[in-house]
Amino acid sequence: RVYPKIQESDEGGVLLFASSYFEYIRLSSFLKSQDASFCRIGEATSQQDISRARLWFFEGQKKILLYSERSHFFHRYKIRGGHHLVVYSLPGRKDFYPELVNMLGESGNPRCNVLFSRLDLLKLERIVGTSSARRLISSDKDMFVFC
Repeated sequence: RVYPKIQESDEGGVLLFASSYFEYIRLSSFLKSQDASFCRIGEATSQQDISRARLWFFEGQKKILLYSERSHFFHRYKIRGGHHLVVYSLPGRKDFYPELVNMLGESGNPRCNVLFSRLDLLKLERIVGTSSARRLISSDKDMFVFC
């Protein structure tokens, strides 16, 4: 449901974050099957490919950058050129979420979408706190806005 909105948008600059390797591979396969304009940075990506992907994303040659949590854990790259952050799965460490959101700081109109389910309660608690996480999980709403 999220990809068609990304695809119809012409602006690009979508930073797609996946916390597990299996989700990273799954998203990569899906984007390949859709012939999407994307590049990726994962833990097994060579330094040359990482530099190339960061440059392509910053210059707008690639619309989507798929980024893994393990790569962020080990290298903490500063990704420039992002306008829209899509967190496919919440990070395991609470300090990664603000680091990812701060990568959008250079953008004029930053947006962030986070996908979560009731099974992500513990990860969500680390980011927003216990009471807010329980309220988000138990709510009937599909979308929440944070300022």
